[in-house]
Amino acid sequence: MSWQRTAVFLAALAFVPSTANAQQGPRDRAARSLITDAVEEYQNLEIDRSLERLQNAVRTCANNGCSPAMTARVHMAIGIVQVGGQQNTSAGVESMVRALQLDANAQPDAMLVTPEISAAFRQAQGQVAGGGRTPPVNTPPVNTPRRPSSGGELLHTPAPEQLANTPLPVYVEPSATFSVEHVYVYYKGNGMRSFERREMSRAANGYGAEIPCAAMIAPSMEYYVTAVDANTQVVATVGSETSPVQVSIVARRSHPAPSLPGRTPPETCAADTEECPPGMTGPQCRTRPAARGNRGLGDPCASNDECGEGLHCDAGACGVGEAASTEPTEPTDPRAPRASRFSFDLGAGIGAAFLTGRPSYAEQRLLVNSSGQVVRRDCGDVVCYQTIDPGFAPTFFLAANVRYNFTPRIGAAVVARFQFDSAPWTIAATSGGSARSNPFANLLLMGRLYYAFTPHGFATSGFVASAFGGGGVGQIEPKPALPSTETREGAHVLSGYGNVHAGARVEYAVRNGFHAGAEVALQFMFPTFLFNIDTTVFLGFHL
Repeated sequence: MSWQRTAVFLAALAFVPSTANAQQGPRDRAARSLITDAVEEYQNLEIDRSLERLQNAVRTCANNGCSPAMTARVHMAIGIVQVGGQQNTSAGVESMVRALQLDANAQPDAMLVTPEISAAFRQAQGQVAGGGRTPPVNTPPVNTPRRPSSGGELLHTPAPEQLANTPLPVYVEPSATFSVEHVYVYYKGNGMRSFERREMSRAANGYGAEIPCAAMIAPSMEYYVTAVDANTQVVATVGSETSPVQVSIVARRSHPAPSLPGRTPPETCAADTEECPPGMTGPQCRTRPAARGNRGLGDPCASNDECGEGLHCDAGACGVGEAASTEPTEPTDPRAPRASRFSFDLGAGIGAAFLTGRPSYAEQRLLVNSSGQVVRRDCGDVVCYQTIDPGFAPTFFLAANVRYNFTPRIGAAVVARFQFDSAPWTIAATSGGSARSNPFANLLLMGRLYYAFTPHGFATSGFVASAFGGGGVGQIEPKPALPSTETREGAHVLSGYGNVHAGARVEYAVRNGFHAGAEVALQFMFPTFLFNIDTTVFLGFHL
């Protein structure tokens, strides 16, 4: 709030018209000094002391015979403090009336005052005009908003002018409590055939937007503002298509540069980015740059393009400063980690396979008679339980992983899982049977995609966390647990040959090219189903 009060009070110092400059002399110096001290107190939010000092300035002018312009300046400043600092609108209007009676040209700057100050000043103007005084001259054109049936109103003070090829800030503020879902500004520059629409975003206590450079072509441009509710019904307006607000477009300023609350005045667009308004063509037209969004300071965002001119998307909200990239790039700071392109690691792990029901065994052979009936289930020298109680069985394996990173965050890998406690690829023959093939008994080949979540992606040094998913072909062959009284080995459960999997990986890399870490993968084998959880620790190198 302090910056608003400071800006408003500084606006009071600009109220002296040029016609009064010649009259200001030694007799105005004491009042001017008191106003300067009052500004400092107002900046420190010492409202009562500031007002007391300004009232002392009134007495000083009465005793010293200040010029009418200086006395009007003091009374206008008192009105600003009463409205903006004390929220006493009636007293502020009376002070502004006294200022206008002393100097009909006294007026606040168009874009440095708040909507409340503007409303009070218009009320003071009306009282002076109603009393037979000549209305103040050189007052910026103010379009009285149309009041809708809901009784809502948008307070708005137009800028008196704007430089050519410079965005024009437009700010409106609801004066009453009514539901507003969207606020739009419709603008049309010189040479444009129709009005263009831009949505206004939240700013201070109202809504703001900047009309782009394209519409800022001499001698003037025009706009109007419409507020709608959730049902798209108009609840308030400023101007209209048939009676828009008009702003002069000039080559040199005669008024302070306008700006939105809390924002610096927009800069003039560079000559090499000048563009023609929509619907206008000509040899002077250049390629239109990518359109920026209309979200204001603090509004949520997902990318820089959603934020308005001069703002960037940072941590999910529009803010000022340097643009934050959503993708890590090669850093310019040599001390910052760069992203790796190639990675290779070797690891060892343990799997936990969930077994239940009636599994199929690698070593099991079914002996059938001439009628096709199973007469014997033979597992040779190992044990094949027909049913298994639910539980997890371990598998032990080695793993190799080769990954290529297409971007700092995305990589593709080929992974081989070698289980060294599986059944053989060929099951030996037993009496009454023949040898049988057991392909991929100890091997699972997989392809997977990785995505790194950490700020620098797959950095060549530091901590890296990523997620992965993929598929493959092969087997995982666990052995069910056997009772302690069983002297024979258990048979291996078949699975696969299809595979899908997903998991997470963490690693720590050092600058000499080596890394170490661990990953957990959820393995799903099909059509012979098996669910398995693999945990792997690894060492590797990267480039």
